[in-house]
Amino acid sequence: MNYWNCDNFEGLKAIGAQYSARKGYELFGQYCLQKEQGLKKQAITTVNQFVSHCKTQPLAEQRQMAEELSSLGFWHRETHQLLAYPLIVLLKGVLTQWALDEPNNPIPHKWLGFIAGDIDSYERALALEPTDDICLTQVALSHLNSVDFQTHHLSESVLLGDISRAKYSLASAQVLIARLQTIKSKSRLQNRHDYYLSMINCWEEYSTLVGVEPFPDWCAAKGEQFDFWSIIYYQH
Repeated sequence: MNYWNCDNFEGLKAIGAQYSARKGYELFGQYCLQKEQGLKKQAITTVNQFVSHCKTQPLAEQRQMAEELSSLGFWHRETHQLLAYPLIVLLKGVLTQWALDEPNNPIPHKWLGFIAGDIDSYERALALEPTDDICLTQVALSHLNSVDFQTHHLSESVLLGDISRAKYSLASAQVLIARLQTIKSKSRLQNRHDYYLSMINCWEEYSTLVGVEPFPDWCAAKGEQFDFWSIIYYQH
């Protein structure tokens, strides 16, 4: 049966079955299975028990668990209920202290980038390990997302910010994309980069003109195809 959120539930079931049989992660696996079954109260109790268990472990074991679960969450982002809030708080705390204790170790910085949603941590990890594809991808994405934000009002012929900033973000992304080793990620990001570069180049030309039609119409007349955002304003 197809239903919304099926990837999340299927992921919880598969991961729960795997980790409930793994020493030290039994409670985490049990949480996943309970969450998949809709047993919310039991799942909350279990994940809190797992967090308490983690806190009793030696520091090296806590760090290994933080790396393991952060990586698991990163590679299974469709399973969005995988890392419950109490577990995220634990992981963030362990990774933050680890990064302070070992500032030249890229591992805690990388996973703190994911758990905390912190681009600065990804950039720090990348400075320490310049070939890390995860960090290359995430920092490149941050630059492309910046351009996406700047261009999301072009449907109204308005660029947020200035064109030099957009060009800088695209150039920064290009440098990182060129260093990627994973072909699929490299191709996907390159296509997105090229799309925004074409849009920005069109806007640069359009902005020199006077009294022309709206930017989307002008692009269409030139045969350029862009997916312009639909802007909706609400009045109270």
